[in-house]
Amino acid sequence: MEIVTPEDVRNWVRAVFADCNKRTSAKMMKLPSMHEESLDFTFIEQATQYSAPMRFPSDWVVRIDTHYLGGRRHFYNWEIADLGILLVFRKSGKLVLNKVALLQSKRLYPNEQALDEAEPIDYEMGFGRLFPGDTSFEAVTSSRCFSFKENSSYKALIVGDKQWEAIKRYERKYHIPIYYLLHHPWTIPFSRVVPVVQSLEPEGEVQVGCRVLPGKVVRRVLKEKKKAYTPRFKDFKSLVPRPYSPSKDSPGWKIEEFIADLVLNCRTGYIAKSQNDDGLFQVFNRRTGPIAAAISITFDAP
Repeated sequence: MEIVTPEDVRNWVRAVFADCNKRTSAKMMKLPSMHEESLDFTFIEQATQYSAPMRFPSDWVVRIDTHYLGGRRHFYNWEIADLGILLVFRKSGKLVLNKVALLQSKRLYPNEQALDEAEPIDYEMGFGRLFPGDTSFEAVTSSRCFSFKENSSYKALIVGDKQWEAIKRYERKYHIPIYYLLHHPWTIPFSRVVPVVQSLEPEGEVQVGCRVLPGKVVRRVLKEKKKAYTPRFKDFKSLVPRPYSPSKDSPGWKIEEFIADLVLNCRTGYIAKSQNDDGLFQVFNRRTGPIAAAISITFDAP
């Protein structure tokens, strides 16, 4: 079923997620070694700035809701997605259609940083991790350069690991596509020396930033790679997935293109069969392995 949204609504949705893109990619420039979870949090928090319902000249009303589920996913191995985007379409208050896009986040690592992902121990030890020893303090205060280049890797995206296989099985079983939300700095190449001597506020349009690629496209591109391979930026650089992408020198779609031009216009994503759709229940309702957060956008047409 095709939903035709008016231009004023699409433009607003595109602007909202372009703003989320700017905030997240700017944070990555300021803090190049930041954990992926923190980038997700920034993206979600920025979306909360637009929670007040909006009425447009077309007489459509749009509301954005966010729901953060927390970090318990790190205690389980079956995690499929970090962020769920739900589009709820109503006409005069009556439900017409539910559309969903599931995003698995992965950040590009600077060349100088080894794999550093949050582990269960980080949650089990509580605030104790905020009291580093002398060696840790020396490492923080020493001058270091972090650089993002075409040979930089998505070090937590590992060919053939448990998550890689879990996503394949999930898509095969439920026929629900998973998309990778790839976090990058504002532009590439980019380098940053820390400790910083002055604040960095990027200007202009985001050139790379938050990008989206279908999981099946990622697997196709990497099908000849050996197990445990971690893809590099250059592996995806010129990847232009269908049905459309105006991007040429960066991977996939910008997040605002993906949501406003593709998911919103029913060109990608998944149409839920019902409120009790089994595949979505496994992701959104099982408390033993939840996604990190969900952003719901409700559209009410006159």
